[in-house]
Amino acid sequence: MATVASPTFAPAPQKSNIFTTPLKARQEAVAAVHKRNMRKGLIRLVVAVVALAAYSTFLYPQVTQYLAFAQNLKGIQDKIAEKETIKASLEETRNLHKADYDKQFKEEQQIMGTVFPEAPDKLGEIRLMENFAINLNAKYPPFEFNAITFQESQKGNGYTILPFQTTIRTTRENFDKFLDLVNASGNTDPKKDHIRLLDISGITLRYLGTDATGKDLGVDFSVQMKAYSR
Repeated sequence: MATVASPTFAPAPQKSNIFTTPLKARQEAVAAVHKRNMRKGLIRLVVAVVALAAYSTFLYPQVTQYLAFAQNLKGIQDKIAEKETIKASLEETRNLHKADYDKQFKEEQQIMGTVFPEAPDKLGEIRLMENFAINLNAKYPPFEFNAITFQESQKGNGYTILPFQTTIRTTRENFDKFLDLVNASGNTDPKKDHIRLLDISGITLRYLGTDATGKDLGVDFSVQMKAYSR
């Protein structure tokens, strides 16, 4: 006898949770999530407020000082850089003119060695007076001096004085030229003659008058002088 297979049926589909979960339960779950989120938000807000208060109270002044210090430091660095630039420019200028400076300095040393020598120089004084007398006598005679008498040198404040005396016979015009010689002594102008520093401390003059024809007979004078050295 033949058997008949019994029919099979597919399982019934399950209902969605939206239909199986009660509405009230879902509302309570959503409310719980919102409550947790709100709590987290409040905690974060409180932390942010506390952090902002701490920053305003403690960190902000320090940050402000740091920013001001950084700005001041930059200003100082800029000034240093500017001074370095100026220094480099001055050094370049100095190097460019160093040869001229050295030459000028050497010339000044030579001039000072002439007008203000390191030590008293009796022979130099004799030569000065002798050369002046020879040149002036050759052009506008007479100009003659007999002798030079030196006294003991004297110490001053940073210098030495060598006193000496001489007697000269000459004309009135040459007497003025002799005074000009003393007046020009000690001059350091590179374009002029350099004469050792002299000074007149005393002078005795005798005018000889004129002869029968009116010719000037000149003057005789004795002069006390000082020659200066270092």
